[in-house]
Amino acid sequence: MKKFKFILFILIFPNLIFSQDNTEFTNVKTKTIDIKIPGNWQQLNTSDDSGQTYYKNSDGIIIAVAQNPKKMYSFFNTKKSNFENVKLFYLWDSDYRKEEKLKTEKLKENSKLEYVIWKFNDQKLDNVFLFGSVKDNFLNLLVYTNKWSEEEKIVFLETTYKLNK
Repeated sequence: MKKFKFILFILIFPNLIFSQDNTEFTNVKTKTIDIKIPGNWQQLNTSDDSGQTYYKNSDGIIIAVAQNPKKMYSFFNTKKSNFENVKLFYLWDSDYRKEEKLKTEKLKENSKLEYVIWKFNDQKLDNVFLFGSVKDNFLNLLVYTNKWSEEEKIVFLETTYKLNK
């Protein structure tokens, strides 16, 4: 009887057992390690000073990715936690944007997963960032588009970060 129920279950719910995740990913090479990004992205260019590499998908969404050793930043403090250093990274970059007369706003933070999501407006669009900690590196993710809502940008950033944490 158990065998019959199992066969019946397989016939009725085959997708539960045999389905696979069809999500496509793009592997991105950074200065330190490769990053996995959901979707299909084409490389545009790399900024030499920040190490950010920009990508664009078929919908015209632009993202950027950088991963650099924490020790290369002047604010990095080995006596502070990973999350405290991520917050210092956020303050360092957002203060620079404020000096450039750009409006900044912290949107979200997660001390357990060690990231901060924030934005600044370049007088065209919001630049929405996730700064996070991955081992001995800071991971810097950016979404730049007006085609996604702020919530969609945040979900994409969090998903990408969690894939690489």
